[in-house]
Amino acid sequence: MNIAKVCIDNKVVTLTLAAALLVAGIMSYTRMGRLEDPEFTIKEAQIITQYPGATAKEVEEEVTDRIEIAVQQLGQLKEVRSKSYPGKSIINAEIKENFAKDDLPQIWDELRRKVNDMQNTLPAG
Repeated sequence: MNIAKVCIDNKVVTLTLAAALLVAGIMSYTRMGRLEDPEFTIKEAQIITQYPGATAKEVEEEVTDRIEIAVQQLGQLKEVRSKSYPGKSIINAEIKENFAKDDLPQIWDELRRKVNDMQNTLPAG
């Protein structure tokens, strides 16, 4: 069976089928979703602090450990990771998967309050 010969012999059927496929393709394209940026939820916060002139050990003892202890008091956290560099501290706090996106503003607010409450215990500067 030669497909080209069948298509040439049955011009009406071929053109009808091509037109139907074209219309179906155009309809599918126009009904396709156009969400450019799909919705997703970020469940990780990063707390970055500067302590100019301090060594990594001083940053860890005087800044990182204190913030980490305050942040770990939140029961909604899955994991807390931290890194101390000379003059800088980075703490990552990850929220448990079972919390929905509607719960996140409240959790982030609690986290901010914990960090702000312990801010006066940090070294000046």
